[in-house]
Amino acid sequence: MNSSFLVFMLVLVATLSAQSENISYTNLAELLHSTSTKAPPSDPLQRVMHKFNLYEHEVLPLMKRLDSVGQTVKWLRHVFSPRRTLLIIDMQNDFISGSLAVNDAEAIVNPIADLANEDVWNQVIHTQDWHPKDHISFFSNLDLRPLDSTWKSEHPQKVTMFEKVVFKRYPPYAQVLWPDHCVQGTEGAELHPSISTPKKIIQKGTNPLIDSYSAFFDNTGMVGSGGTGLEEMVKGSTEIVIVGLAMDYCVGYTSLHSLGLGYPTTLLRDMTRPVSMQTGEDMLAMVREEGGQVTTWSSWRNELEDWQRARDVAEFLIANSGVLENMSFFMTISLLAFMLSM
Repeated sequence: MNSSFLVFMLVLVATLSAQSENISYTNLAELLHSTSTKAPPSDPLQRVMHKFNLYEHEVLPLMKRLDSVGQTVKWLRHVFSPRRTLLIIDMQNDFISGSLAVNDAEAIVNPIADLANEDVWNQVIHTQDWHPKDHISFFSNLDLRPLDSTWKSEHPQKVTMFEKVVFKRYPPYAQVLWPDHCVQGTEGAELHPSISTPKKIIQKGTNPLIDSYSAFFDNTGMVGSGGTGLEEMVKGSTEIVIVGLAMDYCVGYTSLHSLGLGYPTTLLRDMTRPVSMQTGEDMLAMVREEGGQVTTWSSWRNELEDWQRARDVAEFLIANSGVLENMSFFMTISLLAFMLSM
């Protein structure tokens, strides 16, 4: 009995069984495909077609565009060998129930703790605001440093908590004034007790003269300034997913810097909360505008193997193909400008 006849008989038997069990031909094809012992093809184009059950004309144009900008390998790694990094931002006592508590923050503590234990992550990294007592962001320290004279003349009224002021510096430095929070060594700076002790943690905001909303860099506005070490830790990631507190500040700015570094980035909106609903929505719009995905955990999880998701990542990589070279260039220019201003 030759192999062709054997395959024909197997398909015939399966078809008759499917009819008796009221299984559609589409489901039958999927069943036969899933139980096939044939190894997937080694050619990249054929592998993509095989994985997503697509025809060549649906895949080839996209892969040609990826190849033209040198992003094919990075995209294939995303599809076939993903290395996903989960960033959990500032799940600290002061932001949950302390001096700078974010509304409804308690509701995301346990979901984030569970999220960290999912088997989809290559690594999980926590961040922690870790301010010295004389930090520039504290309203209580307002008198420690002079304000910009031009800003003062335009704002003669008494400065209040949560107001954005401008300190005297070159260039002038804008800063929102917050209650004292996450002071180094205090209970308020510790991670919430429901969060398991992290294996990897980044501490930010340690310079008393500069705040750091992003987990990657500080707030000077100069590209690459005040790096926390996170950029090195996420190298090799095929996607970065970001959750925590607060949506409109540290979570949002970390997402924007992740996108700026060229990483496909997802902000899980059901795993974060904003200080203000309006600024939260504004931040989500900014993340989308920069090419980030804003979705929920369940939607993200369910779409991991979808062709549309793979296409979206490909389009992001194509649009950001020169981002690292541009970052290096602008970092050099920024550092030169800083040195000339000293």
